[in-house]
Amino acid sequence: MLYGIRGAITAEANTPEAIASATRRLLESIVRANRLVPGEIVAAWFTTTPDLTAAFPASVAREMGWAHVPMLCAQEIPVPDALPRCIRVLLLVHPQRPFRPIPVYLGEAQQLRPDLLSNSVSPEEADPPEPAPMHPRVAFQGEPGAYSHEAALRFFGPDLALLPCRTFAEVAQAVEAGRADFGVLPVENSTAGSINAVYDLLLDRDLRIWGEVILRVRHCLLAPPGTALADIRVVRSHPQALEQCARFIERHGWEALAAHDTAGSARMLAERPEPGIAVIAGRLAAERYGLAILAEGIEDDPENATRFFIVSTREPPRAERNKTSIVFSTRHVPGALHACLGEFATRGINLTKLESRPRRGRPWEYVFYVDFEGHWQDPACREALLGLLQRASFVKLLGSYPAAEGTLTASVEEGGER
Repeated sequence: MLYGIRGAITAEANTPEAIASATRRLLESIVRANRLVPGEIVAAWFTTTPDLTAAFPASVAREMGWAHVPMLCAQEIPVPDALPRCIRVLLLVHPQRPFRPIPVYLGEAQQLRPDLLSNSVSPEEADPPEPAPMHPRVAFQGEPGAYSHEAALRFFGPDLALLPCRTFAEVAQAVEAGRADFGVLPVENSTAGSINAVYDLLLDRDLRIWGEVILRVRHCLLAPPGTALADIRVVRSHPQALEQCARFIERHGWEALAAHDTAGSARMLAERPEPGIAVIAGRLAAERYGLAILAEGIEDDPENATRFFIVSTREPPRAERNKTSIVFSTRHVPGALHACLGEFATRGINLTKLESRPRRGRPWEYVFYVDFEGHWQDPACREALLGLLQRASFVKLLGSYPAAEGTLTASVEEGGER
């Protein structure tokens, strides 16, 4: 079986000597902690923050005798408030023995993985993939009763602790800092498309995709008890919810007002009722805040659904059906994208998503988000990723995780959007 071992360290300065010293210390620590021998190392993926330009870490690995190991060294996209002078590595190893990968984060880079208590972890103490905790603390954007709350209930069940957050970034920060075991982030809606802010977070943050949830959107028109449909003049909700119910709103001649989120709109209306005001949210919000449901299933598209990622700092257990998400960029040469995607096509790997996004800080350059069927440790997927490493200028593995159920069943308990 192929395993991945992650590690990171910071260099003291942007000089060849400092970069070489930090890289050597990191690699030697990973080898020592995991008791690796050269023949077990299959490949190495290095990335550096944009402020390290004096040398490439891969050259140090060559000097250490890893001449047989395929390597990629790429520069990360600039990110505000990123840890400076940081070197990251993902080693792919194939040990012929019982094995648990031990990540190694040294010095200042330890702040990237607060869930790791120390650098010196014995194999017996290493964190292997494991099921979710019995009573997980789950962060999500919005108010209780939001669709992200429903997604958390769908994935984990009712026995969980909630950590509402104001923004998607706060969800990611809560998971990275250990204040939450998991985060729930909406990534795409079948009507409104991808949620770009979340995909940017996945690119920038050191998170793992633990799982996915697909929820059928079932919007409700909510108002204080005693309100009649004829009384409504204004409807408030999140912009995406208003967009998804546009024909229903236009048919009644109501004014649509954008708000921060769906459940937040319901809570505010319940706390401060206003004549002629209604909100669009889910049944869970109606039940939580004591609002009456004037109409249900008011979305324009009866197949409207939202996909959520469950994120964590840990790797999920393998499942019978797995999906993998990556992001990569290509070299600026003819046929570069065709060659990269060919690594999957020639191995019969089905891509379930392909989307390009502008690469921040580099005008007219793009990154490509790809989902494909299978786990990165599957032989065909592993070979495709190794081939991609040789063709792309940047590759980041966002995670291999259990795929969501392929069928959607409409239910008043299911929601979507966010």
